[in-house]
This record gives sequence, C-alpha cells and structure tokens, in this order.
Amino acid sequence: MSATDSDSPPVQPTAQDRNQAEARRVLNAACPFRCCAVCGLQITTCLQVAHLDQNAGNNVPDNLARLCPTHHWMYDAGLYPIEAIRLLQAHWQATKGVPDHKRMRPAGVKAARTRKRRTAARKAVATRQKNAEAPV
Repeated sequence: MSATDSDSPPVQPTAQDRNQAEARRVLNAACPFRCCAVCGLQITTCLQVAHLDQNAGNNVPDNLARLCPTHHWMYDAGLYPIEAIRLLQAHWQATKGVPDHKRMRPAGVKAARTRKRRTAARKAVATRQKNAEAPV
C-alpha cells in the first residue's frame, strides 16, 4: 500500500445518495406490514431497510426490503437471491403475519384415518397368529 492510498479517505455515499428516511417512507408505503422478509420478525426497532441491488440511492419499492440484522447480513453475504427476498416479502404482505397452512388442514383427518387402519391391521395380524397356533 502506498502513502497516497492511505492518505485518501474511503469513499462514502453522500447524504444525497443515501437517504434512509426516504427509503423507509417508500418501503412503508409499498409494504405496510412491517416484518423481516425472511423470518417474519415483527419487532420494528430491530428491522433494517435493505437495498437489494446494493445501491443506497435506489429507493424504488421493488429494490427495498425490510430485514432483521441477521438476515440483512446473510443477504449482503450472498446467501439469499434477490428473487427469494422479493417472494418472501410478498408472502408476508399477503398473510399479514398469520401462518398460512392450508395444505396442512386435512393432516389431522389423515392421521386419524392412518391410526385407525394401523390398529385394524395389528388386530388382524394378532388374530391370524392366534389362529395359526391353534390346533385344528
């Protein structure tokens, strides 16, 4: 590293480039339900606004997501694709934090039916074994 490299200050986004208040306003208008797009954390003091294209000046709604610090770090590290964050955020906005387990509704009925069939099968096996042991 040369002396000229250490003398120059690191390039920081200007206040005009990075306007977090504007980003929050745009995101609140586009996504009124406030939660982490990945895990659904609803503690608003913990949530951060993430710029999905890594451009702090791009405050269009499609480029913003609300993330908890852990998932913001994971997104910045490249562990989540942009489309996954957008889909998850749309899911949370649609469900408003209420779990949507429509595919699980018949699970209780299916489980009861399975238990009933297993009990009948065990009884049939026991009867066959008992009849096989009995002298004819």
